[in-house]
Amino acid sequence: MRVFVLVVMLVMCVLSFSAVAYSQDQAVEISKDKVVAIATESVKGQGISLEDVSIIYDQDGKLWSEKLGYAKVEDNVNHGILVKGFMKNYRIVYFDFKEPLKDIWVFVDKDTGEVLTVYREQ
Repeated sequence: MRVFVLVVMLVMCVLSFSAVAYSQDQAVEISKDKVVAIATESVKGQGISLEDVSIIYDQDGKLWSEKLGYAKVEDNVNHGILVKGFMKNYRIVYFDFKEPLKDIWVFVDKDTGEVLTVYREQ
């Protein structure tokens, strides 16, 4: 019986430690520089040259919000896949290309660094 109790207590300790470690891992947000690097690699991975581009970390999604404010989302084919507020745990990197290339927006999960979507203007 003592062995059973000790095993149960050991399992409970391990599970509580795992839960604490998991919640701490989830609370760590990747840095701005890392987000920009991830987004840049994502765009380069599509074979797009970044020669004549301004790369802008869209602090708090302000540029994206302004973009959505310029046109009715329902009427603009460029916004069919991205509706305002489509997800909340992301950071945005904006690739402002010189004409005639179309601009690109890369959405990166702020906790995992996963590229959620790459949106190229039409």
